[in-house]
Amino acid sequence: MSKVPISRRKFIKILGGLAVAAGVSGVLYEQFRPKDYPAKQVKPDAYTQDGKSLVSIIKGNSDADIDAMVRAAVSAIGGIGKLVSSGKTVVVKPAVLTSDPNCAPDPKVVAAVIKLARDAGGRVIVAETSGGGNTEYCLSQVGITSASQAAGAEVKPLTRDEEIPMEVPKGTSLRRVRTYKTIYGADVIISVPRLKRHGNTAVTISLKNMMGVIPQAEMGRFHNTSLSQCIADLNTVLKPDLTVVDATYAMAGAGPTGGTMVRMDTVMASGDAVAIDRVGAQRLQEIEQQRGIPSFKVADVTHISAAATLGVGTNDLSKISIIERTLE
Repeated sequence: MSKVPISRRKFIKILGGLAVAAGVSGVLYEQFRPKDYPAKQVKPDAYTQDGKSLVSIIKGNSDADIDAMVRAAVSAIGGIGKLVSSGKTVVVKPAVLTSDPNCAPDPKVVAAVIKLARDAGGRVIVAETSGGGNTEYCLSQVGITSASQAAGAEVKPLTRDEEIPMEVPKGTSLRRVRTYKTIYGADVIISVPRLKRHGNTAVTISLKNMMGVIPQAEMGRFHNTSLSQCIADLNTVLKPDLTVVDATYAMAGAGPTGGTMVRMDTVMASGDAVAIDRVGAQRLQEIEQQRGIPSFKVADVTHISAAATLGVGTNDLSKISIIERTLE
């Protein structure tokens, strides 16, 4: 087939037409795209004493005492009643990356948190978006669906929920982010991660767990932008009100999958996601060093320091009060 030559003038005219079309489509997109929701109001830390963030570390028998450990951890910093009362909607957000149980918190820890919130009068929804597989399947395979339902919670894979765009006024890498109506409408958000290592961010505890409240496409954007800064930015608008860390068994050496599971017999709690990530990272580093497992430097965990810089919480150990107890 012979080629038809195009004059320079015609070529420029075509380019101009394309530019106009692109400009019009851009204007139409801006005119008709959903308006951003205002940033979700972030409440101040409910668990402080003498100006310091409280972090509890409770040790016990992971085979028999998980419920008691969770209750003791939350009680030590002031109790669930500081956040939850009758009629409040509570989202419990477990970190469920894949269908591997080692990549998720123990279902008994999640169930214990649900029971605490329900005892205080809350309506509990367990909500998650898995980054490494079908969310509904992953929740079911790791045992969280059945344990949560038995404890009286609704289980909601967020991939079925309505997405909404939200402003991120304090963000450095993010100015807007898509989340879900269930998350936006929650009165209380409780983050329940397992203490774990991560190949890209050194650790994945509470701050990074909040990536599960955004769609998978947004997760990809975080990874392709500036992952650590995006995590920090996200937590300026979607910060958990309470974190309960499952450190009964921690994943050391590598992560978020394929690491060495180390028994720590520990549950931690705090209202400050930055503080508990800082303390948790320190404990994980110590465990790795004790066992001769290749470790990391806590000071190099960028998303923790970035979140502190943005005022999400504190990573200054002099401003953190650690309450450490062992169940008898």
